Amino acid sequence: MAVAATLLLAGCAPAARPATPAPSSSTGSGPPTAIGGLDLTFLHAMTAHQERTLAIVRAAPERVREPRLRTLVAAVDATETDEVAQAREWIRAAGPDAGGHRHDHHPDPTGAADPVSRLRGTPASGYDAVLVAVLVPQQRQAAELARAHRALAVSPAVRDLARRIDESRTAQIRLLTALPVARTMP
Repeated sequence: MAVAATLLLAGCAPAARPATPAPSSSTGSGPPTAIGGLDLTFLHAMTAHQERTLAIVRAAPERVREPRLRTLVAAVDATETDEVAQAREWIRAAGPDAGGHRHDHHPDPTGAADPVSRLRGTPASGYDAVLVAVLVPQQRQAAELARAHRALAVSPAVRDLARRIDESRTAQIRLLTALPVARTMP
């Protein structure tokens, strides 16, 4: 229930799936345990959220002026690319019914502009501040979604992924808000 509430608050509303265990991988590269039910819902929702984050950090990384922000953007890109690849592998291993789930981020209910469009329309002089202003709530949503799922995860591997996402996004938020440009956020 907590995951469903968090998903709705984050603008994510995937359909719930019955708990059907996925086959375990014998190669060692797949999930170490069966993944199904709410774990699959979480993986789909988090993957969609991370794809949006990747679109944000890839919008125009060459425009980032603050060296620490540039480093953090590169780290976010690398980390979330790896996490998306892992989640997709687990979803594929769960079977064909697990991969058919469609999850879209709905427009911001406040009417705010799409973050990527907002970044593309930002002048160079304000780009860093807008990027921080867009990334902080994006990463906060990821941390909240992961934190909510930790208590509900069935698969130890998915629970560990949720823990890592929660911890890393929380640390990223601390780093982002400590940057001098954060004080000039629009």
